[in-house]
Amino acid sequence: MRNSIIKVLLIALVTATTLWATTPTYAQTQNIENADNMADVAGNSAEKFYSTLPKAKGDYKSRVRPILIEGAMNTETEVLVRALKNPVTYSELNYLFVAGTYKDYPVVVVRTEQGMANAAAATALAIKKFNPVAVINQGTSGGQDPALNIGDIVIGSRSFDYTAVKVAYSAAGEGADLTNQEMRGVYSYDAASGKFQPYKEYFPDSTLFKIAQNVADANKNFNVVTGVIGTGNTWLQNIDYINFLHETYGSSCEEMETNAVAQICQNADVPFIGIRVLSDNITKSHDYVPETGKICQDFVLLVVEEYIRDLLKK
Repeated sequence: MRNSIIKVLLIALVTATTLWATTPTYAQTQNIENADNMADVAGNSAEKFYSTLPKAKGDYKSRVRPILIEGAMNTETEVLVRALKNPVTYSELNYLFVAGTYKDYPVVVVRTEQGMANAAAATALAIKKFNPVAVINQGTSGGQDPALNIGDIVIGSRSFDYTAVKVAYSAAGEGADLTNQEMRGVYSYDAASGKFQPYKEYFPDSTLFKIAQNVADANKNFNVVTGVIGTGNTWLQNIDYINFLHETYGSSCEEMETNAVAQICQNADVPFIGIRVLSDNITKSHDYVPETGKICQDFVLLVVEEYIRDLLKK
């Protein structure tokens, strides 16, 4: 009898251990709060590092216009900031800007914080304060293309706001079909007409886009594709709706900043590109890996280096 009980306990112990070992990373993050906590923990070293940086004295001055690189979180900016020489910090409306040089060229890194409003505000402030020659928005994203894996990089051939839609009418009690929609787009200034007009999609600067593609071709250690970046203040997990967005608009990934930044850059006539790495892809698994932000930053630094060479030729 005792041997039978011990055998049952051992089987239960082995089963529990196996289940624990094979549980995906995202099992610890079944809600958004826990996912955000994981990102915060991954960015703790950056927070400590940023606090040691000297604060700038006076206004920003540079002989040439700097390159502005954006990331929403510490996990999306730490590699960039650590790559700068002689970094100093600025603060406007509580957004953190770090100015320095990279490859002997002025570069400013801004932590925009998460979301479309924050990204737009931080970008507008940065354009006004630093007068950048170009803006690169980069960071993590969730996959909407089932062909993509965590760690894959998407160079945005275009971006769109997947929340900027008009949904068809349905009466009370008839249910809500979000797929019955028409894309409205979001407004930016149109220089030709002199008015703000709705744009259903925004496109990157052709020079930046070509340079990013060249860097991808020359560095096969990165798995890079060109694709469509969808932006919205949502974290989608409904597979049917994600598939709808992918099939209808061609979206490769979703995130919360790119298209809002593209709007502001068009308003200010500043060259722009969005580059994103997949930290998760719910169409394939529940895994979430915020540390993939480092991969994107490493790639972006190569793009910046090549862009600096291009600028110095002119």
